[in-house]
Amino acid sequence: MMQPRRPAFVLPGLAILAFATFLGFALVRLAQVEQDMRLNVDENMLWVITQAQVASHRLDGDVHRLRQGNSEADPQLRFDILTSRLVLLDEGPQRRYLERLGFADSLDDLFIRLHAIEASMETLTPQNPTESEAIQAELAPMARQLNRIANAVMVEEWEAVGARLDAHRDGMVQAIASVLGILVSGLLLVALLIINLRQRRAAQHELASHRDQLEEEIARHISRYKETADALARALSRERGVSEFYRSFAAMVSHQFRTPLAVIDSGLQRLLRRGDRMTLEDRQQRYTRLRNAVAHMTRLVESALTAARLDVGQLEATTAHCDLASIAQQVCQFQEEDAGTQRITFEPEGSPPLNVVCDRALLEQILANLVSNALKYSPPDTPITVRLDHDDENASCHVQDRGIGIPEEDLPRLFERFFRSRNVELTPGIGLGLNIARHLARLQRGDIKVVSREGEGTIFTLTLPLASELPLVTGGAKP
Repeated sequence: MMQPRRPAFVLPGLAILAFATFLGFALVRLAQVEQDMRLNVDENMLWVITQAQVASHRLDGDVHRLRQGNSEADPQLRFDILTSRLVLLDEGPQRRYLERLGFADSLDDLFIRLHAIEASMETLTPQNPTESEAIQAELAPMARQLNRIANAVMVEEWEAVGARLDAHRDGMVQAIASVLGILVSGLLLVALLIINLRQRRAAQHELASHRDQLEEEIARHISRYKETADALARALSRERGVSEFYRSFAAMVSHQFRTPLAVIDSGLQRLLRRGDRMTLEDRQQRYTRLRNAVAHMTRLVESALTAARLDVGQLEATTAHCDLASIAQQVCQFQEEDAGTQRITFEPEGSPPLNVVCDRALLEQILANLVSNALKYSPPDTPITVRLDHDDENASCHVQDRGIGIPEEDLPRLFERFFRSRNVELTPGIGLGLNIARHLARLQRGDIKVVSREGEGTIFTLTLPLASELPLVTGGAKP
């Protein structure tokens, strides 16, 4: 039959309890020893008695010098000092100590002799040798009594010191024994800690080995499920992209196509009802309006499709080394022909070409958007300037107009999707062009920035990396 196992914490608990007990006992004993060493040994009785002896001898010497006619002798001062020393001996602790040694009568006799000396001090003069002899007669037995008291006190103090030393030695031995107990308890705790650490390390190693085996087993069994999950995730991503594409396109159609469709419908109805009665000029105006509405719808569809492709990451940039000057010049010509105007000034920097790394089709779309916006939002009689320059890393194309400008509070949100400035609400547009243009620029490692003041005009700056700075890269990623 198996014996019940002892709880794992019993032995460490006993070791900690022994450690705390030994430590507490050692601290108590050391505190007691320190307190005993602070006490004055018998209130310094030997020193007090010695001072009284010295005072009696000095009084005897001054009395003798006064008797010899020495004017510097001061027996009264010496008497006062002797009196203070004896009064100190007669105070509570000192008197009780002398009484314990059996010198109470001797102490009383000292004060009797002190009173006799005091009476003789009143008539002490150099011409009265009788009083000096009387004083010296009292001082001689007083000195002998003080000697006997001093000898007894010295013996008593030595015995007391010896007893204290014995007590201190016993206390120190007990403290050392406690320290040894603390050391043994500490070593036991350290041994238990080492054993527990080894057991813990072995358990961790076993657990890690078991975990590795379990992971290998799981990996073998679920690898095919991972492949299936990855395939499902890819299919879901594609489905989500298609769904997002159609959702965005449907929202754009329902929100933005109503106005141009209404214009086309009303124009066609008018032509059907009254076309035979219209003049050729009226019919041409109607046809022009219908074509403009169709062109506007075409631009809306292209913008919506581009935005949807950007959302689902299906738009990539196929980069090559292109001449920015020739592309910008061609875009300016197309925009002038489409708008029927001749107010775009093209300013290339130095002699072309100015080679950049870009996707030509995307670059043409960006520049067409910027130039068409400059024509749209500036008066017909103001010039548009397209200027090129470059630095050590990038080429820049600045499109500047002298039109209505952009309010300062609208500049931070200018490139947000569907955002339009408050001063262009009556001008046709859906707020996608600049958003798409910036995304296309960043897709080619470039960017678009704007500087504008309301009522003075706007400058859009497109930057692209120079062909000499980056290697030719084909393909792109979602911005």
